[in-house]
Amino acid sequence: MKKITFYAMTLFVALVGSSVFAQTAQQNLDYAIQSAENIQQDTPAAKTAAVQLAKQIVLLNAPNAQQFYDAMFVQVNSIQNNSDDVDYFASLARTASQNAFSTASINAITAELVNLNDILIGLTFQINDALAANDNATALNLIPNVKSVLDQQYTTTTSLINEINSVATAIKTYNVCMKLVDHLGNPITYNDLHGYYAYNDANVYFYPENYGDCYSNLAPGTYTFRAYNGYFSGASATTVTLSDSLVNANGVIEVTLVYWSE
Repeated sequence: MKKITFYAMTLFVALVGSSVFAQTAQQNLDYAIQSAENIQQDTPAAKTAAVQLAKQIVLLNAPNAQQFYDAMFVQVNSIQNNSDDVDYFASLARTASQNAFSTASINAITAELVNLNDILIGLTFQINDALAANDNATALNLIPNVKSVLDQQYTTTTSLINEINSVATAIKTYNVCMKLVDHLGNPITYNDLHGYYAYNDANVYFYPENYGDCYSNLAPGTYTFRAYNGYFSGASATTVTLSDSLVNANGVIEVTLVYWSE
């Protein structure tokens, strides 16, 4: 009895440990997405400031240079800080993930955002200098360039969010545990089956952790779960497509096989 209890506890700890690693990686990628979304929330305000400056020049001949300057540097700081946060959380996710992945594609996009920042800073200074010299025409001609950079930052951030989501999908894993029931759906407390196995659509085979009842870190996909027959018993096969909707409160997908015995 002690041996069985120890085995069950060991299996539980192994599954919980792998689940924690997976959740930590996913959580950090979620934080990275939130940081990217902050950029998209801030960018429209910067674009509004550029449009407002154009109206002040054309309609009022009284541009508020400081207002424009302040709005652009709120955007610059948002890009810089949130891009740094994306890189930071992506790095944490890579460290925590049990499935190796590269952050290079994410880092390349955040670098592109920062490069666009440099262009925005340059344009902001040019407009500020033109307004200081009462050269409203030059300032007005530069505003479309500012709007173009802001649009690029917005669309680049969309690409960034898509890339993070792609990584999150690629490293997502599930823990799956088998449940035996009789033909009436009642749980089976004892069986003489010789273990379980599963295979996916590519006919790659998988086996439970320590030859127990649970599989850890299965990638998303469709799997057929089966049991090795006992001397006078067996179980039905079940095909399941793993998804978040199947995960129970314990963070596990439970797959039911119907047990039979002669």
